[in-house]
Amino acid sequence: MSDIPHYFLYGEDAPSDALAYVHIAPLQESLPKHNWEIHPHRHDNLHQLLIVEQGSVLAEVNDKSREEQGPCILSIPPKEVHGFVHQPDVKGYIITIEQSFLLNLFSDTEREEFPGLFRTPLVARPQPDSRTAWTMEHLTPQLLGEYRNAEVGQSPMIGAYLKILFILLQRSLDPVLIKDTQQDARISNHEQFMNLLEEHYLQHWTVDQYAEQLGLTCGRLNRLCQHYSGQNALEIIHERLLTEAKRQLIYTQLSAKEIGYKLGFKDPGYFSRFFSRKSGIAPGKFKASIRQKRQSS
Repeated sequence: MSDIPHYFLYGEDAPSDALAYVHIAPLQESLPKHNWEIHPHRHDNLHQLLIVEQGSVLAEVNDKSREEQGPCILSIPPKEVHGFVHQPDVKGYIITIEQSFLLNLFSDTEREEFPGLFRTPLVARPQPDSRTAWTMEHLTPQLLGEYRNAEVGQSPMIGAYLKILFILLQRSLDPVLIKDTQQDARISNHEQFMNLLEEHYLQHWTVDQYAEQLGLTCGRLNRLCQHYSGQNALEIIHERLLTEAKRQLIYTQLSAKEIGYKLGFKDPGYFSRFFSRKSGIAPGKFKASIRQKRQSS
């Protein structure tokens, strides 16, 4: 595998004739044709919710792997490498949403209230017999019914259901309330920075370049990043490069030297030092440890 597969939908590499902005399917219908396993892949502009009502799934997200038991919801934002191995008795739903459609359901102020909901892989476990669990259980079949029946107002109705679902997801995470919600421009600038980072991290843009593109000072950009991510801008840039390096080491057969060139490092030695400094282990040893872990599991 020379690169990590990019899928449009759940195990599909091209759009279907369904709605362009969302795809919904019961797991028990979509998984048998894949032998209950979805190999590691990523989506460039799609957010996925894996709703497990009963049964279990072995979830692999980036370099972490763990078994999750239903009922639970796994939320996977765009760009995150993920794969699943399901038990044949699993029941639930897979919902794939175009990221721009999802973000447009929420105002800047609302997205400020849920800072990690749209960019961080999450696992939510609604409390049994809670109102949130009951609402989720009954909401998803209604969402599926709306998806499968093209009636007047289908798009806004689907959007309304999805917005409720994501709010319930956030409630299941027991979020810490944010006191200052009058920060529309701040969250917009932070999201613009994260989008620019996806476009230019392979070009090794400096913090100055990102700040200039956003019309901000470096200090202002660093304060925004610290507020939303707990890291300064350079740390976020380096973290993005490190994450991609780990993905390539885990999921491709490329050598560390080849990966370094692919990630924009002109000197393989510098890439090795960068990876070792940030992760505490040399890239070759990291790749070998992952291979050994897989062989022993």
